[in-house]
Amino acid sequence: MIREIATLISTLTGWTIGNDLQVGHRAQDAPERCRLVSEAGGGESNYYIPDSMNVNIQIVTRARTYMTARDDAWVAFEKLHGTAGWNMPNLASGPDYLAEVIEAIMTPQYLGQDSNGLFEFSTNYIFRVREGSCVESP
Repeated sequence: MIREIATLISTLTGWTIGNDLQVGHRAQDAPERCRLVSEAGGGESNYYIPDSMNVNIQIVTRARTYMTARDDAWVAFEKLHGTAGWNMPNLASGPDYLAEVIEAIMTPQYLGQDSNGLFEFSTNYIFRVREGSCVESP
């Protein structure tokens, strides 16, 4: 489901998967200014509603300047937090998924500078999803 979530993030923000939007891990040749979408720990499932789950996602932004990395983190926050009803067609095999609600666990947080002196921010989200579609993707 990480591919579907990354595709939704790409659509909402205009970031390009494989270039300024990395998925799963940050490639060695990733641009200095980029964003990483990764799975963040296990999500909660519900025994009584087996087609429903919470998927935990982390977005890490990095850039040459503090303000650019911060601004990128806030772009994602403003596009994702509190939104609902996003159809995410399955890109592999299996059912489509509906992001019923996307909730930020916290506002973007400053992580510091990486080993190359690039500034990084992190935000964790809960994607509350279930099988099926409701509305067209944006």
